[in-house]
Amino acid sequence: MFKPKVIVHMSMSMNGNITGPYGSVVEGDALSNAYEEKHESFGSNAMLLGRKTIEEAFATEAMPQLPSNPKQYSRDEDFIADTPYDHYLISLDPSGKAAWTTNHTTFRERPEMHVVEVISENVSDAYLEHLRNIGVSYIFGGKDRNLDLSVVLDKLHHYFGFETVVVAGGGGINWSFFEQGFVDEVSIVLVPAVDDHYGRPQLFNNSNSSAEIKPQGFKIAHLEQLEGDIVWLHYTK
Repeated sequence: MFKPKVIVHMSMSMNGNITGPYGSVVEGDALSNAYEEKHESFGSNAMLLGRKTIEEAFATEAMPQLPSNPKQYSRDEDFIADTPYDHYLISLDPSGKAAWTTNHTTFRERPEMHVVEVISENVSDAYLEHLRNIGVSYIFGGKDRNLDLSVVLDKLHHYFGFETVVVAGGGGINWSFFEQGFVDEVSIVLVPAVDDHYGRPQLFNNSNSSAEIKPQGFKIAHLEQLEGDIVWLHYTK
């Protein structure tokens, strides 16, 4: 099995929030420019996001009408659509809730990205048929919402040839990769602000109070001050 390199790449406030108004302290496009410049430096054509982030930024509409009499689809068979795009947005969506209406999307100034849904075997046949009808690729990552990320990474390499996958949140998805031992690098675009918004997601959010995960150490690969007093922190194992 070949496991692609996994890089968690996020912007955050000084107190660890990854969403909220902290970016407003930086003038102009300094934050987005810093984030995109460092993302591009990884040479990856695959960005992976959790379902909540997908719904906030990409699949923002209500779920379209699903087929009323779908076929029955084998959970042993993934679906890889034909696509002219060579960049990919991977949606980690175990329950099949992302309301896609097209098989590609954009983000800032990046190239068009083909959508790949990572789902569990519990997803309905109606949702699978909908994805097939609009040309969204999908792969199964486990029997339920607790996906086996080793299987997911292996399939992403097998089907698409990914050597590096950039994981860009939310905090729960980032934690899942950390918990299963698949985070190779962490890239933080640190904004010089403290954001007091209560309950915001942070870089790694563990929602399992009984989880016993030993601390994992990283080494600084690069430290750089950027425009707007932003600091880029790049860690490797």
